[in-house]
Amino acid sequence: MKTRIFCLVAMCIIASLGYGQEAEKFRVDLRLGYTTGDAGDGILINLEPKWSIDEKINVGFRIAGAGLVTIGDENDLTISGSDRIAGIGSYTGTVDYYVYHKPGSPFAVFTGAGLGYYGVLNYTEDLDDEAVDNLETNGGFGGFGRVGFDYFKFRVSLEYNLAPKGTLRGPGNIVLGEVNNNYLGLSLGFYFGGGKWKRVDGDRG
Repeated sequence: MKTRIFCLVAMCIIASLGYGQEAEKFRVDLRLGYTTGDAGDGILINLEPKWSIDEKINVGFRIAGAGLVTIGDENDLTISGSDRIAGIGSYTGTVDYYVYHKPGSPFAVFTGAGLGYYGVLNYTEDLDDEAVDNLETNGGFGGFGRVGFDYFKFRVSLEYNLAPKGTLRGPGNIVLGEVNNNYLGLSLGFYFGGGKWKRVDGDRG
């Protein structure tokens, strides 16, 4: 039984190596999704232009935004009756590697990562207008890892982001403490452009 399983896995890997995306193709991914972390739950949006340097690897640049909210009673740092709200924007270089593609199928599995700049803003909901205008952001180096799959022109991606810690501010722009901004995001979207899946050992034209 173990021998059969081993042979089946080996056959799948060998078959997947025979297919890949077309090289030297430009594409743009657009994805929306759900995000969760210490800052709460919320939504995210990712825009990612990229280039296929060969049949298995893409490199690109991800522009991402995420908004998360935690109800005040669930966070000791927030002021009673208020919510903690976090806004996170990032600009990261990315690389994806396609680890599996089923022969003759538009379905492909990938893994990837990115590194770059993250800007974060953390505040409480009951800030007055003057305090909001004077809020300060925190920024620094961060990154993410991801796994997912493509199906035709659609993409599903699960990404874990390591963002810099931020300063939570309350009314009058007072500092309430330091907070964690790491978050997990699940997104669904589609891409424009790009090449079709084809045999790696075939003609690229």
